[in-house]
Amino acid sequence: MAKKTITRPKAAPKAKAPAPPAAPKPRPRAAAPKKKATKVVAAAAPESTVLSAEPSDEAIRIRAYERYLERDGGHGMDFEDWLEAKRELQELRDRK
Repeated sequence: MAKKTITRPKAAPKAKAPAPPAAPKPRPRAAAPKKKATKVVAAAAPESTVLSAEPSDEAIRIRAYERYLERDGGHGMDFEDWLEAKRELQELRDRK
């Protein structure tokens, strides 16, 4: 007996999925207006006219450094020098 040949229909080619839409291009941003630089200048008042409750940090710093030199530059007492210099300057101010 002869073999029967079965012909099958050819499969249709698979359809490609549609490509996702391309992302929109970003818009160029408008340049921000440039701000003009403003300088703030504070006039330094003479210390004699400044009435404050405490001596300035600069005055304390200088007196603390003087105390440091009086101790021949010994290390480890910087905080104590600062406190003592502040106390001395407050006493001087109070006497005036």
